Amino acid sequence: MTVVTDASTDHAIARIRERLRARGLAGYVAFTPSNLFYTTGFRSYFVSEWWRLHGTVLAFVPADEAKPVTLMLGDFEEKTARAAAPGVDLRTYRLWVDLSTAEQMAQPSAPTAQRPEQWDAAELDRITTEALRDLGMDRGPVATDLPHMTLDTWQRLQRAAPDVEWVDFTDDAYEVRLIKQEWEIERLRTAVELSERGMVGAMELARAGMTAADIRAAYQISVAQAAMGEPRFAGYTDNWVLPTIGGTTSAGYGATAGGLQRGDLVKFDCGTTVQGYRSDGGRTFAFGQPSAEAQRLYDVLAEAQRIARDSLVPGARIGDAFLGAIGHVHSHGYPTFNRGHVGHSIGIDTFHEEPPFIGPGCNVRVEVGMVFAVEVPTYTPDVGAIMIEDLVVIREDGAELLHTLPHELAVVEPRS
Repeated sequence: MTVVTDASTDHAIARIRERLRARGLAGYVAFTPSNLFYTTGFRSYFVSEWWRLHGTVLAFVPADEAKPVTLMLGDFEEKTARAAAPGVDLRTYRLWVDLSTAEQMAQPSAPTAQRPEQWDAAELDRITTEALRDLGMDRGPVATDLPHMTLDTWQRLQRAAPDVEWVDFTDDAYEVRLIKQEWEIERLRTAVELSERGMVGAMELARAGMTAADIRAAYQISVAQAAMGEPRFAGYTDNWVLPTIGGTTSAGYGATAGGLQRGDLVKFDCGTTVQGYRSDGGRTFAFGQPSAEAQRLYDVLAEAQRIARDSLVPGARIGDAFLGAIGHVHSHGYPTFNRGHVGHSIGIDTFHEEPPFIGPGCNVRVEVGMVFAVEVPTYTPDVGAIMIEDLVVIREDGAELLHTLPHELAVVEPRS
């Protein structure tokens, strides 16, 4: 089989336009950071990292194939956007950042207009109005990301196109994004590899007395060290990690209670972002020999997670993976184990849990090209938290693992 890994949004745009025409919609205005990235191929740093700039970058996707995908953004990001999205029409406005060369600034007779303190709202209104008009999206039903939109952007759209009936496109966008192209899968695979390097490196740094906050820092250090100088990790931008140690099983940045002791479980739920795609996964390590109860619970959960993975074959109902996994836990000594889902789709949302979820009521059928995070964790304060989570991509013959670390409970001998 020939694997095509060239990154292109052409396939995504074609599917979005097909969906728009089927619903009788004139176009789609992408608002969320992930949908902006998916429709253009450009990941804006401003809207991806700084929530207060949400709505200052918008992508306009007309249903008409003869009209171009158009991106409104600040001029500070224009150069990177042109490189990332050469086929997208850019319409820029002035941000507060001066872009003049030293030579230009030294010219006494070249006055320039004062830059805004941040941006000029009237200029955003004008560009939005013109883009919607030029693309034939200024009347009738037009789609956007309604549940996630700020009030400021909603009011801008209403001013720009008072004759538009705005329709939510959230479910449609997730359904289109659900089937991954090979280049998307390869980005997730690379993000997984980097995250696994972080987990292994953190446990090499683990010492008695360390807190969960210390383990977090060790993971982040290990990810950064692995990314430095490695060409395949050149697209690495950020990481996230929710570690726990022993009975300190609640999540949070301030997890400094307690200290790592012999026999404690160390749980990682973590991921990295590479070229816009964010992984999710985890493993559990024992800092010295674990208790018999911890080992027993771990083995039951590991088998339940395997059952869930193996249930994800083309044509299967996603919800059946949940029933099989939870049924195994209930019948093997833990009849009141309670969990809302045992996994989810994944891709490019900053919050990496994307629908559909592997829950009991999910009637969506498994298709080739879907990517899921599969997990059957516990957060038991007496035994310790346990996480075994893999990313899997659905192939014709079932689920292919993107994670490579063993599923057995790894015992790390304490070092001073």
